[in-house]
Amino acid sequence: MASIPTRAINLGLQLASIRAVLPEAQGTVRGGELACTVALQPTPASQCYTVRIAYRHRHRPRVTVIDPPLTLHPRATALPHVYPGGDLCLHLPGEWKEHMLLSHTILPWASEWLLHYELWRVTGRWAGSGHDYAVPRAQ
Repeated sequence: MASIPTRAINLGLQLASIRAVLPEAQGTVRGGELACTVALQPTPASQCYTVRIAYRHRHRPRVTVIDPPLTLHPRATALPHVYPGGDLCLHLPGEWKEHMLLSHTILPWASEWLLHYELWRVTGRWAGSGHDYAVPRAQ
């Protein structure tokens, strides 16, 4: 039995799905790119972050924290789990597919990333999955 190929979800439907989860989301689809700004608060005790999502078919979604600026742990020299340019590293290569809804994957993954970021700022150890990032201990 042949498998049915999966298709990328229309960018307008992606944006509608984001707005169904976060009605205050601001976004557009122009020139084959979805650009959306959302507010994420990982926990009730967390601060609120303004996050930008940019996505084109056949490319990974790019997620950037716009506000507040991300800061380092006092002994760190770089943020963990970010790409050059500052996009958040939310998943392993090939883990996200075009037939998935951004609202069901990228949004919760970004929120989880922000929670791990807040913990890292305090402890110096990245508690999320992926590579282990530990801030060197003071000598």
